[in-house]
Amino acid sequence: MTDLSENTRQDRRRSVRLRRSAMLRAKLDEIDRPNIKIAEARDEWAQSFALVYREYLASGYIAEPHPSEMHLSVYNLLPATCVFIFRTYVTVISTLTQIFDSELFGLPMDALYRPELDALRSQGRKITELSALATPRETRWCNLMVFLSKTMFEYSIMNHIDDICIMVNPKHVNFYKTMFLFEDFGEERFYPGVGAPAVALRINMEHIEDKASEKYKDYDVDDNIHEFFYKMKSTLVELNNGWTFYDKRPPMKEEDARFFFNTRQEICEKLSQRQKEHLTRLYPFLKSAPASTMRTDHP
Repeated sequence: MTDLSENTRQDRRRSVRLRRSAMLRAKLDEIDRPNIKIAEARDEWAQSFALVYREYLASGYIAEPHPSEMHLSVYNLLPATCVFIFRTYVTVISTLTQIFDSELFGLPMDALYRPELDALRSQGRKITELSALATPRETRWCNLMVFLSKTMFEYSIMNHIDDICIMVNPKHVNFYKTMFLFEDFGEERFYPGVGAPAVALRINMEHIEDKASEKYKDYDVDDNIHEFFYKMKSTLVELNNGWTFYDKRPPMKEEDARFFFNTRQEICEKLSQRQKEHLTRLYPFLKSAPASTMRTDHP
């Protein structure tokens, strides 16, 4: 675990304390020093991955329990990937992961929705995928995901994203479409990764502000997502320290990458040769990884 005393200054600089006068004020009153940041230390990632694991396991999305009790993928080793965390002072209580498209790795959604994603790519659109959204049942009433979503949304604007995509269980489709105004993107298909059906949804960033303005124009300020997302003070001011933009962020420290790789070695199975070469440039220790964990299935 990370020594908190060594990271006090860093946390103050790169986390955003949430003001209780912000939206949904009353629902933050019982949270000790609520703050949002992009995970950048082993303890922050580990807490996030463990939270996702617990919630996925409880929801039946993990068929076989894993001794690590953490849920992560090869995308978490890529510098572009952002794990947004909502914390009490030091404890992660909500998280979402944003994965940025690349020619080499694509997106997890390619497993089910490659034609739909390729249609966007063919137009030169810059796309991203949301995954690993998790909040413990006991704090879901706080609407923490709304705050994380605002931060992710601002980060997407800063990075000139054209489309935000997501795969969700059919039972959650109405929530995403009603509250955050996602649109249908792909029909229901079975997703072996979680052993459940999935539906693809999409936000077109060119039109979302107009849609939100129209949808929420008659809502009170405490429930107005448009006001909250577009007119309240940015949550990213303190995060913009040069590395914020996804194509400039550094990879994990080698010792942290080694820790997570050793925890879930199977995340690097079935890589292409080019993917393996890319990862070993980022993390040279992977050159000596067991062949079975870095198996290449195609060139």
